[in-house]
Amino acid sequence: MIIELFGPAGSGKTTFAHALQRHLQAQGYVAKVVLSYEPGVHRSPLDPSGFRYALHRIAISTIRTAAFACHPIDNAEGFRLTGKLIRILAPRNPIWLIRFSQYLMALSHVWHQPYDARQIVIFDQGFIQLVSSLAVFSGVSDVEKLKSALELIPSSHLAIATSAAESLLSQRLSARLLQQTYMERLFEADCRTNLQSIPIIDHVKSILLSSGRFVLSIDTSDEGGLQESVARVAREIGAMGSEGQCKAAEA
Repeated sequence: MIIELFGPAGSGKTTFAHALQRHLQAQGYVAKVVLSYEPGVHRSPLDPSGFRYALHRIAISTIRTAAFACHPIDNAEGFRLTGKLIRILAPRNPIWLIRFSQYLMALSHVWHQPYDARQIVIFDQGFIQLVSSLAVFSGVSDVEKLKSALELIPSSHLAIATSAAESLLSQRLSARLLQQTYMERLFEADCRTNLQSIPIIDHVKSILLSSGRFVLSIDTSDEGGLQESVARVAREIGAMGSEGQCKAAEA
């Protein structure tokens, strides 16, 4: 089962993903969060500016891209999807264009791995989130283009939309900025750009719902609401698993 989260920056996608993983594991499920990045947690007295960590991120991205290029047939689907999405929602900044292209390839590769049938794979930055981010950095809010991009991406078994009040998002983003090293901040979008994703996320959610996709909406404004939402999603996952077993038995 593949689960993906999408929502504005600061809406708690990563926090929720890891909380859900722990909750599911405590219930006996095999669950893991993949391709996750937690900003502001890489400070080190030996690397106060974050320079070493920045070099590490660049090196990993370079090696990963080279690996994809060396296996063009195995990664053909990823290359095709990346090309199509970038044509529709091309970031105006060439650096972000490269970064999104690299992540698209990595996401496509990991998404299509032959996972164990019992495993629950959680993406806090999946394809829906990526389309939303591309729209922000390309300056495109045209509903038809968003619809075209969303039709191209593979579907998860469960899509979860995270949200919080804009004032709270702004506070969280400002606090995150203070926790980050100087070099880490160079890799991240500023607060104003991140907040521009709010209406885009709303458009994307509306498009998904109108197309018949089931989207579970959660509010992460406080710890109590977060834990309640984790339990709610876990119940939904249990129900989906039971339904799948019934269909298999009928077949």
